[in-house]
Amino acid sequence: MVIPHRRRRDLLDRALHYLHGERVLVVDDTDDGLDLDVPKVRLGGGSGFAVAANAGLDAVRTPWAVLLNDDAFPRDDCLARLARVGGLCGPVLVGPNGVESTGLDVRSWGRVVQRTDVPGIDRPVDALSGCCLHLPSGARFDPGFAHGLEDVELCRRIGPALGGARLVAHARCWHEGGGTVDRASREAQRHAVSGQLRLVRPGWRDLAILGLAAAQIAREGGLDRLGGALDGWKDARRSPSR
Repeated sequence: MVIPHRRRRDLLDRALHYLHGERVLVVDDTDDGLDLDVPKVRLGGGSGFAVAANAGLDAVRTPWAVLLNDDAFPRDDCLARLARVGGLCGPVLVGPNGVESTGLDVRSWGRVVQRTDVPGIDRPVDALSGCCLHLPSGARFDPGFAHGLEDVELCRRIGPALGGARLVAHARCWHEGGGTVDRASREAQRHAVSGQLRLVRPGWRDLAILGLAAAQIAREGGLDRLGGALDGWKDARRSPSR
């Protein structure tokens, strides 16, 4: 298990408690450094999820790994079920408000739709959340993603060679959410828009994605988040890969 960690030490300690007896590697991306009794890789602080995940995967010596958020807690036989299915796969994510994700659908023009219907059997999906993801240890995330949708890009890029991404229907993982970035914050909006724009070719899709973000902000309130959406657009426009 590779666990990137930025903040909320209490959540990390809880995750390590859940994973007692498992082989765990923590990527320390805090500002001041962590004192831990488990193997770790030290980064300088605030490197971003994709960079931190890659640093952890660099240190893995097994052919497969499970990438795990520090606010995600696999339930019962979740990890064993993922290992049995193998390849690129993930569990049903359950959070404080119920089922959070059963995979993601990616529209041709860039919209990413979270699925929450729980199937009776395993099924293929366009992408899976990186908060609990079984993947080849040789996989690497695009470091241009700051925090969000790097998991979607990875699944779309490496999935076809692995038979696609697959939801493991009877595996469950609790996801606290917001442990690194508050989902309702300007920062989260910035990362979401930047990541979504990075997924698609520039042009008219930019306007569609910005329009969707503005509509969501209008429904949920918080004008400060509109500034975050514009910041995300600027980040994506500066990205050399676009």
